[in-house]
Amino acid sequence: MKTLRLFKVVTFFITVVLSFSSCAPTDDNELNPITKFVGTWSVNDQAARLNYEVTIDYNPLNSAEVVLKNFADLGNSAVGLVVGNTIVIDSQVLSGDNSVSGSGSYINENKLSFNYQLDNGIDTESRVAIFSK
Repeated sequence: MKTLRLFKVVTFFITVVLSFSSCAPTDDNELNPITKFVGTWSVNDQAARLNYEVTIDYNPLNSAEVVLKNFADLGNSAVGLVVGNTIVIDSQVLSGDNSVSGSGSYINENKLSFNYQLDNGIDTESRVAIFSK
């Protein structure tokens, strides 16, 4: 009889312990380092004195990358690798002879800062662009 009672108590204790999976709820968006970059950003491209919009979205072909639509105001998309709070843009051709490379840093939920090079096949410009929401 004591064995049966002990078995019931242990079973109840194990059931209670296993029913609590976590004390704090987690949001998948908090765990994905890409989420903070996603959205439409107003860009002030200081070297070119241009204002335009860039939309950053998840890359459906690679979960560690983002697609930057209209990067450098060239109308095409650049692909960037997200590493922590940084987007790394390896050298890639966006349109015609225009290629870009550089990186961008997450400053806060409303601001990103990009340093990149734009090569048009003749000259290479170093640019700083501030992305704001």
